[in-house]
Amino acid sequence: MSFNWNQGGPFGRGAGGRRSQGMFNPFGQTRQGGWVNPAMQGAISVPEKVMGLTTLAVAAAIGGVVLGYEGLAVSVGSGYFLWFIVMLGLVFGAQALADRPVLGITLFVAFGVVTGVIISPLLIVLQQAGMANVVYEALAGTAAVTGAVTVYARRTSRDFSRLRGWLFAALIGIIVAMVIGLFVHSTALEILISAAACVVFSGFLLYDVQRVAMTRVTTQGNAIRLALSVYLDIFNLFLNLLMLLALTQGGGGSRR
Repeated sequence: MSFNWNQGGPFGRGAGGRRSQGMFNPFGQTRQGGWVNPAMQGAISVPEKVMGLTTLAVAAAIGGVVLGYEGLAVSVGSGYFLWFIVMLGLVFGAQALADRPVLGITLFVAFGVVTGVIISPLLIVLQQAGMANVVYEALAGTAAVTGAVTVYARRTSRDFSRLRGWLFAALIGIIVAMVIGLFVHSTALEILISAAACVVFSGFLLYDVQRVAMTRVTTQGNAIRLALSVYLDIFNLFLNLLMLLALTQGGGGSRR
């Protein structure tokens, strides 16, 4: 529901259509002599909404990692499958209920927290193995790839809508290779899978960022669904880059 600051009340026009001189909205902009709240009038673009929501999910994931370090990582280790089910339930719930203002955001943030909790045992293991540098390298690499892909997707005139089918097929191939890896223990295969996954999720990120730029549906529900896609791309890119660097001895770091 939008609220027009030009309407009656202490912030807008008083009786008789005369504009009140006492107060104004400092966060708005002038329009026809009055003040308008841009957030309430849909002035915030879809990419800005998605960027804000994605940043919120990343912050929630960091909070989840902190919770993992505070003790939740132990419960994840003993009940990883249950936590995985919870994560799936949250992502599907956030998509289904995204149009409900409070519930959609709540499930979205909860999903971000759970992803952070789930990866915290891996981060703890790497830290205990003296490979904390790998985490920082993965973070830096993910940030660099995300920034480069975002800039390219926003500036290029190429249409990447046809990528989705190819990317989905490649993802199925990666999942099959992961299943094979459960029976064939090969470091080379694991490195190949992680490298391929980094490429595939970078492609998904390219596709999704362009989809965000092209959409004209400005509802909160649509923004949440788009932000979920972008966040999942970034999260999986980070996770596979982390595994790739760890498998290659810490991205060039010394073996301990």
